[in-house]
Amino acid sequence: MLLLGACTDSNLPTDTGDAFCRSNTTPISVIQGNGYHSPLVDSPQAVRGTVTLVSGDSGFYIEDTETAFDNRSSRALFVSDTELARSVRPGQQLVLSGQVSESGSRLDKLTALVDITRFEICGEQAELPLTRMSLPMNSAERETFEGMRVALEQTLTLTDVYNLARGELTLSSNGVLRVPTEVAMPGSEARSLEKANRNHSIVAILPAAGGSMAVGATTARVTGLMGHNGRAQQLILDAAPEMSFAPPSPPGPAGGESVRVVTSNLLNFFNGDGRGRGFPTERGAASLDEFVAQAERIQAVMTQLQPDLLAVQELENDGFGPDSAAHALLDILNNTGNSDWAFIAPAPAGIGGDVITVGLFYRQQALQAVGSPRVLDSPEFRHLSRQPLAQLFRDPVTGATFLVAVNHLKSKGSCPESGVNADQEDGQGCWNRARLDAVKAEVRWLEDLAGDLDTKHMLVLGDMNAWRNEDPIRQFTASGFIDLVESLSGLPQHSFLYWGQTGTLDYVFASPALARFARKAEIWHINADWPAGMDQPRPWLRASDHDPVIVELDFSHPATSD
Repeated sequence: MLLLGACTDSNLPTDTGDAFCRSNTTPISVIQGNGYHSPLVDSPQAVRGTVTLVSGDSGFYIEDTETAFDNRSSRALFVSDTELARSVRPGQQLVLSGQVSESGSRLDKLTALVDITRFEICGEQAELPLTRMSLPMNSAERETFEGMRVALEQTLTLTDVYNLARGELTLSSNGVLRVPTEVAMPGSEARSLEKANRNHSIVAILPAAGGSMAVGATTARVTGLMGHNGRAQQLILDAAPEMSFAPPSPPGPAGGESVRVVTSNLLNFFNGDGRGRGFPTERGAASLDEFVAQAERIQAVMTQLQPDLLAVQELENDGFGPDSAAHALLDILNNTGNSDWAFIAPAPAGIGGDVITVGLFYRQQALQAVGSPRVLDSPEFRHLSRQPLAQLFRDPVTGATFLVAVNHLKSKGSCPESGVNADQEDGQGCWNRARLDAVKAEVRWLEDLAGDLDTKHMLVLGDMNAWRNEDPIRQFTASGFIDLVESLSGLPQHSFLYWGQTGTLDYVFASPALARFARKAEIWHINADWPAGMDQPRPWLRASDHDPVIVELDFSHPATSD
């Protein structure tokens, strides 16, 4: 065991501390070198530097304040020693000898001094260094700041809060970042934007978790240390950034005689056995208390939204009986100010064979369900995408009918290693072909179904698991459907946050004949921009990870004539 300022191993040097403090050392910039890995790895070296940050019990960072920073090599180093980490504090000036090492699981490793054989405290209360740094910056350029204390004196935007409960956020020098295939075409254009997004963003670690922040908030200056988590560099902040943000306003009531349609991904709404037991559930709540909290948030959301027709995804697929998740959601809806809710029940046992399914819920005073529901059980929907549910509705005021189909296409997870559904590295992720084939099959089905039902009014909505410029979405528009949010609210849009990038996964498409009656279409940003697992300033925030989409149809006054 090493004691501060002394050595107990009889084989270690016995000169005085003052002599060791005056001894020759290797500049840290020489140890760091000009690349990702030290040119002196595995060699014994003596260094001097000021302690800038103690990283828990794992070690601490030191920075060489005697050597000028030249933008080619970092002048900081991590010292990996548990005992010393409990003994040193920022501002102390140390001389240490040990062995140079590289740690981490990727190319961008952390250069460190390990197996410390000698150290001495050579000064106290030194001013901590601070070097200016600015984004955008690629990984090689960031390597030159590894372990250093830095100041970013530029406007930075909060672009990710997904892990804020663990004290982690992502800042961007280019505003809120966009998913590449949301704004660029798949292929080289998307890959180029993905690279640019990486260069503009930096993961930052708060000194303490707590509080709530929203995507889009900005700050003018942050300081911290360019630390490392074993995979990549992270900016360990000195203090939480000063940011202002406000919750979005509620949507207000539907206008005039409009029918309000909402699509919402519920984030795995599972109610156990429906009698207070059966927790943890397969994909949803881990306990009854957790389910009650989820239900309360959903009720708060629906009380604000006041939909007439609600299309949902990630509903537990346990049928439509009194203990089902569908019935639990029905009870929630009946407690939001209107007690006339009903659901579309195509089969007693549920829809398809997945553990989650889609659902349609409607107010009986606002809409009438006409005829039997339909489910598409084609090969494209048997094992990947959830089977779509379609129902014809009538507006009792005007008598107008419209066909609604709710969807939840295959996600981009659990990728195959090869084949047409593997990730083609064009920005669309895996299972793109499966989603595209599903859309093609559904469009054919809906056209036939609409013909049988003698209507040209079709509304196709739900979680498509595809960004705006990807093949499945372009297939909908190529088939003649109109994206109502884009048409009525314009671009850019987003309903989901993915690795610090926003984009649209949730859509409402209308046939041209029905689009004439659309008065409003918007995404209410109450979920994706807000952190999970934290207290929120409004009870209807972060009820899910997807934002709901709101559409209003007014059949009494079409915008144009046929």
